[in-house]
Amino acid sequence: MKKIKVYDLPTRLFHWLFVLLFLSSFFIAKYIDDDSWIYAYHMLSGLLMAFLIILRVVWGLVGSKYARFSSFRLAPRELVDYLSSIVNSKTRRYVGHNPASSYAAIAMFLLTIGLVITGLLMSFGIFEDFFEEIHELLSNSFVIIAILHVAGLVFHEIKHKDGLVFSIVTGKKDLVGQKEGIGNNHLFAGIIFVGLVLSFIFYLASNYKSSTQKLNLFGTQVRLGETEHGEHNKHGKRGGDHDDHDDDYDDDDDDDDDD
Repeated sequence: MKKIKVYDLPTRLFHWLFVLLFLSSFFIAKYIDDDSWIYAYHMLSGLLMAFLIILRVVWGLVGSKYARFSSFRLAPRELVDYLSSIVNSKTRRYVGHNPASSYAAIAMFLLTIGLVITGLLMSFGIFEDFFEEIHELLSNSFVIIAILHVAGLVFHEIKHKDGLVFSIVTGKKDLVGQKEGIGNNHLFAGIIFVGLVLSFIFYLASNYKSSTQKLNLFGTQVRLGETEHGEHNKHGKRGGDHDDHDDDYDDDDDDDDDD
């Protein structure tokens, strides 16, 4: 069957960088102790994900036809019809994003923003226990949506055998009806995209001090690692050294008893 170009280079670069960064952040958070020097990269990759979202929003406004948000199928009725068609084994094929993937993409964008905001609030020690719970909830929601998204792709491939799972790699899909593909792969925009991402990585690397595990983010000090000894915040930070103060008082009491 005839193939047409659907996903341009910037869109595909964003997709795979976004996937890799989330997997990195997720596995570091799950399997690395928060007092390890590696743990800081959980937040660094999260900040890079937020930067990718900014670039994707811009490209979603000015990019090629199927990269634009205007091509997303976000009508609730269309989503219901699409999900119903899966049950009825009459799944409709789309050239660009189908309703399910459109909603999944928007949901993952919003969840990423929420993850970055709650992560920053935790690093500032603002109601840390509360925002840690919200952060974990958002993370788990992201994982569930990602799993459903992948399952939907696999189901579609088993049913239609049209190579959809490879479209985000090659940028090409099978022709659907008389729909036209895109004529420009936007190589120059892809190069600019990579350049901006590398520039932001360099900015993060230049402003992060591994010795203190703190990042100077646009003039604001952000703690990326475990709380330093002696720090305590009245807004709800994990107060390990609050117990230290109690121990000091206990020691004083013991001294008085000895006297």
